[in-house]
Amino acid sequence: MLQDNILTILERNRGKIITGGAIASRLDVSRTAVWKAVAALREQGNEIESIQSSGYRLSEDSDGLNRRIIHDYLDTAALGRSMEIAETVSSTFHRMAQSNPHELPEGHTVLAHHQTHGKGRLGRPFYSPKNSGVYMSVLLKPAIELTETPFLTICAAVAVTRAIEEVCGLETGVKWVNDVYHNGKKLCGILTEASVSAEMQTVDYAVVGIGINTAATPPEVQDIATSICEATGKRGVRNRLAAGVLNHLERVYLDFTRHGKKREILKAYRERLFIIGRQVEVFEHGQNYTATVEGIDNSARLMVKRENGQTAYIGAGEIKLC
Repeated sequence: MLQDNILTILERNRGKIITGGAIASRLDVSRTAVWKAVAALREQGNEIESIQSSGYRLSEDSDGLNRRIIHDYLDTAALGRSMEIAETVSSTFHRMAQSNPHELPEGHTVLAHHQTHGKGRLGRPFYSPKNSGVYMSVLLKPAIELTETPFLTICAAVAVTRAIEEVCGLETGVKWVNDVYHNGKKLCGILTEASVSAEMQTVDYAVVGIGINTAATPPEVQDIATSICEATGKRGVRNRLAAGVLNHLERVYLDFTRHGKKREILKAYRERLFIIGRQVEVFEHGQNYTATVEGIDNSARLMVKRENGQTAYIGAGEIKLC
């Protein structure tokens, strides 16, 4: 695709001026075709400067998503090798479901510039402004029992924190079970849903949805959320961050499903769990109570000490920081 090819040339020369004639010659197209493709790329959120009588330059802060560029950063065998980047979707989860996951290869990834109805845990909305985050869903086909499905979220949380640190130099922590935080504010949400074989009670496939805030957070959530840009001042990281998440997720996922390294993954997760020792409000089975977090057990259940001194194990509940 011409747009991908042009953006790849500009990305590999980010910050440098490349003449329209040089691009046209390299791709064997007209300068007019280059001009039209550049205009379309700008519509997708790419900050491409036109330097009079000189050429085009991709801004250091440009942050448009591009399949070719993401693939350049990938070192995976499966995750992200099949990929769709959509302009606007209701959610990447919904887009994946529409594509019939049974017929898609494992690792198929859907990214979007904008979600109109981003999906969070327990049906909550995940605000997804245009060109302001890494909004992605990844298809997995693990040979695991249904009871092990929550561990996929643990894998994703470890992968996301590692990717953010590697790409952005930002240390983050995890709020059980699926939120990544920085300085007390939510930076990323993770949601895992599985399709189950009714006969065998095993997982047919699972979709891991990941939403990382990269640009300014919407006014509606500024009190509770933050972003990569707000925490580090960095922009232009969405392609590298998407690839980084896929790279780390594949490694952790294979450690879980093929290499039996649950203990090591749980250790990495515990090290990132910043709520240990914190007082939280627990919502479980229609009840709520205050407790102090003690940690997680080997099944990734949250262990909390209730006010009466008893230890409770939470597998499917919800917590709120006090």
